Amino acid sequence: MRSVRKSLLAALAALAILAVPAAARADSYVALKGGVWAPTATDGFAAAGAAVNGRFPASGDVELAFGATMGIIGAQISTGYMWSSQVLSGVTVKASGIPFSAVGQLRLPIFFIQPYLAAGIGGFANFGSASNGSITSSATKFSFMVIGGAGVDFILGPILLGAEARYNYITEQAFDFGTMKLSGVTITANVGYVF
Repeated sequence: MRSVRKSLLAALAALAILAVPAAARADSYVALKGGVWAPTATDGFAAAGAAVNGRFPASGDVELAFGATMGIIGAQISTGYMWSSQVLSGVTVKASGIPFSAVGQLRLPIFFIQPYLAAGIGGFANFGSASNGSITSSATKFSFMVIGGAGVDFILGPILLGAEARYNYITEQAFDFGTMKLSGVTITANVGYVF
């Protein structure tokens, strides 16, 4: 009877070890993200006097992130650079900025595959400008940012490969030349190192 119990306990322990993915231990990582920023507001910018109103086209996003995972919980801080510009009626409007954020993640580790949902907050340092050839106006404003999204990471030993889609709600800012609404979607491919 004792040998049956020992065998049963050994089998349960082996099953538990196999069932718990390698990601269940605390892992830290650093990742480089790159992809597309697609502003979603149809009235993304409005020049003074409402002579020019338009939407920013999809453009670029690069970020550097540091994160940690422990089983189904994850956390990440990141910063980067986003940019876009548009020319309408002879007016060139440019928006670029530095996003910085902290997000929490709910992960579903399945061996080396880890899909997740993410939510967090942050800020956006916005460098906006408008010019019509002879007159240029530019300023820097800071916006509050709320983030929601989903992604998947593939943990291949010390290498992290992943993809992520986020919606970034960025509060509207008023400049001398008008207003900017920079909320939008970012879609990135991620590569990193797990330590």
